[in-house]
Amino acid sequence: MAFVYRAYFAVPPMANSAGIHTNAVFGFNLMLQRMINQVSPDYIAVLFDTPKPTFRHELFPEYKAQRPPMPDDLSEQIPWIKELIRALNISCLEYPGFEADDIIGTLAVTASEKNFNVLIASADKDLCQLVNEKIAILSVTMKSMDVIDYIGVTDKFGVRPDQIIDYLTLVGDTADNVPGVKKVGCKTAKLLLNELDSIDNIYNNLDKLKPAVKNSFQEAAGSIDAYRNLIKINCNVPVKEKFDDLIAREPDNNKFSKIIEYLGFRSSKRNINTDIQLELF
Repeated sequence: MAFVYRAYFAVPPMANSAGIHTNAVFGFNLMLQRMINQVSPDYIAVLFDTPKPTFRHELFPEYKAQRPPMPDDLSEQIPWIKELIRALNISCLEYPGFEADDIIGTLAVTASEKNFNVLIASADKDLCQLVNEKIAILSVTMKSMDVIDYIGVTDKFGVRPDQIIDYLTLVGDTADNVPGVKKVGCKTAKLLLNELDSIDNIYNNLDKLKPAVKNSFQEAAGSIDAYRNLIKINCNVPVKEKFDDLIAREPDNNKFSKIIEYLGFRSSKRNINTDIQLELF
């Protein structure tokens, strides 16, 4: 859903002759087509959240509670985005009660265990916890694409991918309304994890901390495990699709063209930058 919002805010308001807003559909299509052109995936799926609460909402009722509702002119475009994805013969998956990140995590880990190289196209920093020698992040904007691998995560956050859960638990996540530990910002979290490796070991060495930071950890002791569970991706979603269901296939050009024509797009690939060079696995 992050890419849908990114497209919505990046592309100025547009509408077809019937008055249907189309800017998010247009921008999403550009990003999706660019990714397909540059990566040429053997398998592909697009994942969506659903309105149904997840275990995270039960664990922490304030989870994502600060987020405003989706704008009406965006919500009316979601069905068209899904229709476009299906016209491209790409699997469009959503599981009520599970976040898209959890489905992504399940598919990515399962694929890596089968020795596939996996690219996760997402702007969500939580997914960096999945990065290893077989899994990388594809960071996409309307104008650029970058692959973030193990070294890339370490350079970006100053901690290893397997420390990202603890890092985000400490600093919090304003996007998801996860509070974090008071007085622990990015710099302090990085220093603590580089020295003590994990939250558990930090609590085993509280006397090594500055008094104010030590007090913050003591205050957070009753909540820290809950915060960590909010950040940790569930990689055991009961996904029913097999990998054969996710094979990249040729699009239904007739259906796709009809959608593009109805939405009033003169070109489905306008402004796609085919000169972007990616260094993959």
